[in-house]
Amino acid sequence: MSDSTQPQDTGHHAAHHHHHHHPAPSTATDSVDHHHDVAQANRQHYDENAKHFGNYKFALSRKKRSAEAILKVYPFNKETTTMMEYACGTGLVSEELAPHVKSIVGVDISQGVVDVFNERFANIQDRIKAVRLDLKGEDGELDNAKFDLIICTSAYHHFENVLEVTRMLAYFLRPGGALVIIDNFPTDEDALSPQQRQEQQDHKHVIAHMHGFSEDAVRKIFEGAGLGSITYEKLPTVDEDSVLFIAKGIKSTN
Repeated sequence: MSDSTQPQDTGHHAAHHHHHHHPAPSTATDSVDHHHDVAQANRQHYDENAKHFGNYKFALSRKKRSAEAILKVYPFNKETTTMMEYACGTGLVSEELAPHVKSIVGVDISQGVVDVFNERFANIQDRIKAVRLDLKGEDGELDNAKFDLIICTSAYHHFENVLEVTRMLAYFLRPGGALVIIDNFPTDEDALSPQQRQEQQDHKHVIAHMHGFSEDAVRKIFEGAGLGSITYEKLPTVDEDSVLFIAKGIKSTN
């Protein structure tokens, strides 16, 4: 990224366009340490760059693309739909979806972006607010709230253990509720431009999954978290922005 003042993302988490896996840690302790390192690097990155997310050149188009895609796959009801945005960033995507929901809770590990999110919705904080939490999926968190819809856009590639995160998010869904994620469609490394290769190197400290997620991978992750009725769709490409997919899974009513 040539301009180091512009973080690479829309709703939060960098659009670093193409992705590589880190080497497998050699021990369980290494794994824990590495997870902590990536999480800490992300927290620091987003704390430091919170004010700049709206300046990233794809931010405005990405938030609209993401919101439009989510509106197509989920039947919103502005009187009843309760939504969580996980890894919410500064609330760009929530801002687009706000007219379609009853309430939104944003969750992020970065206090910097949570503060910007809450400034964005300062006049309607009774129904839309964000909190800084490292959710575990345990009783008592978020006042035991359960949600109709949980969204997570352009953030899954930052998570070390995507199955663990997905199971945690499924915990916060009501029976019949939906998890919707948008992230990077698998890319061919050979097709990268020199600029994209450089962006990859610049951001590898905050990226856990450098190659995106295939439909097969997402299905395994969602099924492992107990979600069904899974859909996966590649989104139309826009300019030079990342190629994205949208996936949805439904929590069983049993």
